[in-house]
Amino acid sequence: MTKVDVEAVVIAWLNSILGSGWSAYGDKPETPGTQYVLVDRTGGPRESMVLDKAEILIEVYHQTSRATAKTKALDIADRVVALEAYNADITHAAVNSVVNLDDTLAQYHRYQIYVDVWGARNS
Repeated sequence: MTKVDVEAVVIAWLNSILGSGWSAYGDKPETPGTQYVLVDRTGGPRESMVLDKAEILIEVYHQTSRATAKTKALDIADRVVALEAYNADITHAAVNSVVNLDDTLAQYHRYQIYVDVWGARNS
């Protein structure tokens, strides 16, 4: 039985820290606006009915400013460890890498943050 939904926790945490004009989503909004953040699980094992070691991708989008996307992504990356205090079921949170990879199809500047987030599955 899963105790914590790691993706949902990351989205809620991001929405608590992003600031005015920014929102985090699990699915791309139909009308995304100038700036937004997407969260997706890209992998990670589920161990012994005890621990979900999720690899989470956080993507920071800005339509007109690479500098703004970069600044927001680095701010998020610097604060990822705070996920451990945000939710008691998160036992580990660490950044693997930060990548600049523009979304040329949608014409947005994009920074991607790959994060390991471990969540307790039962207590």
